[in-house]
Amino acid sequence: MKKNKRSDKFFAVTFIFLFTACSALVIFHAPRAMSEKENRTLAQFPKFSFSSIADGSFMDGFESYAADQFRWRDKAVTLKADIEKLIGKKDNNGIYFAKDNYLIQRSDRFSDSVLSPNMDSIVNMSALDEYNITVASVPTAFEILKDKLPDHVYDDRISRVQNYIHGSLDGWVNVCDTTQILNEHKDDYIFYRNDHHQTSLGSYYVYQALGPYLGYQPYTLDSFDREIMSDSFLGTTWSKASISSAEPDTIEKFTLKNANIQCTVEYPLEGSTFDSIYQPDFLDTKDKYSFFLGGNHALTVIRSNCGTGRKLAVFKDSYSHSVAPFLANHFDEIHLIDLRYYNDDMYKYMGENGITDVLLLYEAESFLSDSNIKKLGDIALTTDYFYAPPYGYLDEQEAVDNDYFADALFFGDSLIDGMGLYSGLPSVFLGKTSLSTITAFTFSANDGSGTMMDSMLSKTGIGKYYICLGMNEGGYISPEDFKGYYKKITDGIKSVNPNAVIYIMSITPIERSAEGGNGITASKIKTLNSSLIEFAQTEGCYYLDVYSCLAEPDGYLADGVASDGVHFGAPYYARWTEYLKTHAVKTRKAVRQAAAIKYYAGGGAADTDALAQQILNGVSFVEQLNPITENIVGSTYSLGAGEVLGGSVYVTGGATAEEIAVFELASPEAAQAFTAKLNSRVETKKADFESYRPDEMAKLSTPLIKVKGNLAILCIANDTSAAESIIDNF
Repeated sequence: MKKNKRSDKFFAVTFIFLFTACSALVIFHAPRAMSEKENRTLAQFPKFSFSSIADGSFMDGFESYAADQFRWRDKAVTLKADIEKLIGKKDNNGIYFAKDNYLIQRSDRFSDSVLSPNMDSIVNMSALDEYNITVASVPTAFEILKDKLPDHVYDDRISRVQNYIHGSLDGWVNVCDTTQILNEHKDDYIFYRNDHHQTSLGSYYVYQALGPYLGYQPYTLDSFDREIMSDSFLGTTWSKASISSAEPDTIEKFTLKNANIQCTVEYPLEGSTFDSIYQPDFLDTKDKYSFFLGGNHALTVIRSNCGTGRKLAVFKDSYSHSVAPFLANHFDEIHLIDLRYYNDDMYKYMGENGITDVLLLYEAESFLSDSNIKKLGDIALTTDYFYAPPYGYLDEQEAVDNDYFADALFFGDSLIDGMGLYSGLPSVFLGKTSLSTITAFTFSANDGSGTMMDSMLSKTGIGKYYICLGMNEGGYISPEDFKGYYKKITDGIKSVNPNAVIYIMSITPIERSAEGGNGITASKIKTLNSSLIEFAQTEGCYYLDVYSCLAEPDGYLADGVASDGVHFGAPYYARWTEYLKTHAVKTRKAVRQAAAIKYYAGGGAADTDALAQQILNGVSFVEQLNPITENIVGSTYSLGAGEVLGGSVYVTGGATAEEIAVFELASPEAAQAFTAKLNSRVETKKADFESYRPDEMAKLSTPLIKVKGNLAILCIANDTSAAESIIDNF
């Protein structure tokens, strides 16, 4: 019995000694924030508290810390991978040990849970009818190099993605399937052995396939000088399965011979510019692929001196980075937008920057897994940039030039004849002396095509109609009859051209000397014009207040500007024309009313922005945070219409994962339930940043998600303790 006790004591002392020794190896080894080799953050020493000891979380945290901070961890990781390969395992950490020393990432299983909404989103974007859109999905090495995979692991999931994309998008956009051209060159060095991206040569073939869709003639392969920039690249797949026998990859730069194409690269949201499309400093780091464009950024703008005058927007993942240098030989500007980190109205941005061609360039698996692509459709439904303003009285808009009126037809009385003489607009002018809303259906057109209405409706290629009538019947017609006759005219237009924009121009003012002539008075003109505002609103037209543009403060034309008190000269037509240029809706191909999607129901009692501002000012953030609009918030947080009473969200430009979100719900119970969406947002950001900026994962692992009354609050920062105090005291 004593011997057993002595033995137990020996084993206990031995265990304590070994535990202490192993712990010392961890504790007295300076902890690392992340493993560059594994490209991930490492667990840190857990925060001590009696409650964490009691519930076991401290020991769980310590075990993770000990495993991650083990002194010889990097060597152990490599040893584990080598052993698993040696004993015949097919993969390690989701990476297959393939032939010819390739490490190939296992593909996600096929599912349409993300794929289908992404396709619907692209269709919604196409329905705007504003851009030449091309979708290119690049198959991964899992598909193209399937002959190198271990036996019995391949399936056709990537091929199914390609077929799904074609079936969903054919007829809506251009679909460029790069599978064929990559298969033709599968025996060439088109994929890195130790990284999931295609090589520069693989990117060349993607560029070649895109040519017919983007309207350029690709340069031949021998048109480029090729220079090896690094021969020691060990990338993402090696980080997950870091075998010691890995053969490092080479990174190449392709430069067009004898062209002297110069590029600058700007990161507008970060305020930095570089004089090259390449950033060689990254070749001295583990993240050598960031040699191309400096890695992931929310917005990257490449400006080239190729002189084509063309501008391209690319919605993308990192597969596009090594393709962009080839595209820069054909586009003066390329605007690369990463929807994982871009949180603004992309349609407004593209409109303001004159984008005409759009490319969605992703590896095929991104369509399966990246739910951020859905933003394209959500914002397409809610942006006010390409949609017409509300019908009725049209306020001042951004000015247009004469080209806007190239597809316009002006219809009316003799004042329209004057517009044709003096405006200088490249439009069709169909005017006739004494024409009214009534005689438009009886007066013969000068071109012999029937009545004036017949002539107007026979014109083709018209996108905008400007109607100016009322001076000749205004002295005796009632407002209701006036609207009734006007409706016959606008209904006629809609019957032959339902997508046209119809502008109702007000009756113009008269001189005081013409007051009462033919029964027309300033008072009657104002009454009829008021009825036209109502008419335009209910009948889907835009009312243009030409009257106020031309009248003096007393409501009349200036004395002496019109020989008969009605018909004025060239200076007034110039004023009228300038008014039209600043009162034109932006839509070019069809009238669209912005979707009435309101994510905020309103009526809340809390000032969500006041709390968000307090957190913004009271917490130390690495990057500047800026507010985003309601429609962007709705897409980002997957809100339903009216789901929250109100909200305020502040995000970064994409360099960090920091974020503030404050939402007001209808009740404390609803606020508590809403935290599921806050957690979902954090999980999405984890997926977005895990490979791009693994150093951001620490703050994403400890977000502040808090409910106070009806408020649901999220704060992502290095230290959220100040935010918690602010919320408690709000």
